[in-house]
Amino acid sequence: MSIGRHSIYNLLGSVLPMAVTFITLPMYIGYIGAERYGVIAVIWGLLSYFAFFDLGLGRAVAQRMSLFSDAEPFERSNLLWTALISTFILGVFAGVIFWLFSEYILINIIKMSSDSRLEAAEAVVWLLLALPIILPVSILQGALQARLKFAEINIIVFVGTLISQLLPLSLAYAGYVELRVLVPAALSSRIFMAALLFRQCFRHIPLFARPELDRSHLKGLLQYGGWVSVMTLLEPVIGNTDRLIIATLNGAKAVTSYTIPFDLAMKTWLITSSLSAAIFPRLASLSHTESKDLAMRATMTLIAVMTPVAVIGTFVVQHFLNFWLGKSLAANSAGVAEIIMLSLWINSLGVLFNARLMAIGNLRALVIIYIFVIPVYLCVAWLCIGAWGIVGAAAAWTMCGLIQTCAVLYLNGTLFEILRLAAPSFVLVVIGTAALLIGGLNVFAYWSLGFILLCLSLYKDRAQLPYAVKAFARQNKELEVSA
Repeated sequence: MSIGRHSIYNLLGSVLPMAVTFITLPMYIGYIGAERYGVIAVIWGLLSYFAFFDLGLGRAVAQRMSLFSDAEPFERSNLLWTALISTFILGVFAGVIFWLFSEYILINIIKMSSDSRLEAAEAVVWLLLALPIILPVSILQGALQARLKFAEINIIVFVGTLISQLLPLSLAYAGYVELRVLVPAALSSRIFMAALLFRQCFRHIPLFARPELDRSHLKGLLQYGGWVSVMTLLEPVIGNTDRLIIATLNGAKAVTSYTIPFDLAMKTWLITSSLSAAIFPRLASLSHTESKDLAMRATMTLIAVMTPVAVIGTFVVQHFLNFWLGKSLAANSAGVAEIIMLSLWINSLGVLFNARLMAIGNLRALVIIYIFVIPVYLCVAWLCIGAWGIVGAAAAWTMCGLIQTCAVLYLNGTLFEILRLAAPSFVLVVIGTAALLIGGLNVFAYWSLGFILLCLSLYKDRAQLPYAVKAFARQNKELEVSA
């Protein structure tokens, strides 16, 4: 298997929709307004909370299907059917709960105009269909990832994402800007994705025509998926609670000012997530020592790659927002993307070791980290947002990421080694972030500082990056032979 090639597939599958978003998002907000967009962002944030109802079966299928790569096709078919049937039943049950919960949150808690509140009340009924569609998609993707069909997955996801952006935009352009129209339009893309993913699973698992619920497979999936489901329940608390707190304290428009720069900065995470998704099936099939060595080599590469990416992103993101959205909206978002860039760089140090813990089945440790971090994060986020608004939200999110990264590295026995290797790069990224947040730089000093930090990051890794790539390629070649 080629981890590098699969990482590129994953990266392209994320970058291409991002390019479409850059074009369509300003037009979309222009048609529907900042408040409607903020309400939609809250809806998708709420939806992510209920993803835990798949009981972790999506990740469990990817892990167990990797272990069964050499098993009989009938065995793999039974495994996937068991997961799909179970997840659909859970999705129907969760859909009803999600509908009732979302209706209460949107109607009674989130600050918005009376017109938007009426539209939200009409739109939430469509959320009954959301989870029965979305949960099986994660199962199908996990199965195809285990079969190393990353190119096909990303083509399907790209087309589905394209539909999810262009269809609502087309309807908004035609004058249909109500949430009761835009929400189901976005959900329709998930139906399309599910149909195509199911077709590919039918070919590559292969999936036999007769559905069957295998109790032995269900037991194995739930044993692994139980911890994953707890993580899935806890992850959105850190990932999306900031939006709910902002909406509660500052209103739906402030969510738009926060979400857009946050999501823009998150695009740099595609490099890390693409590698993490590609490496997970192999980590699941290696011994503890081999998986640790592979994760270390890959993290060495990420440190070298993400540092110049973070430096460039920090210095150009606000100028891009000015060009993309206009100075008025961009001014309200100042500082958010720069802080999130720093946070993502920190998170990239531990993400592959996080994947390693999941691959070897040590999910209990990850759950304990979440249980410790979440109360601290919620308190800090509420205080920071109350004091500094959306910039405070970004700062709280960064603090949370730092604690999680250090804990994950410690559990893998690599904390001090990674901190030693990453310290020079960390200093460069922090200098850039601090200089921009403090402000006061003229144009020449601004771009000169950015150029100097970029050159230093590249010079620092002039030997490390080629070495890391060579070592990673050698490890990858060994894995291909062993596979």
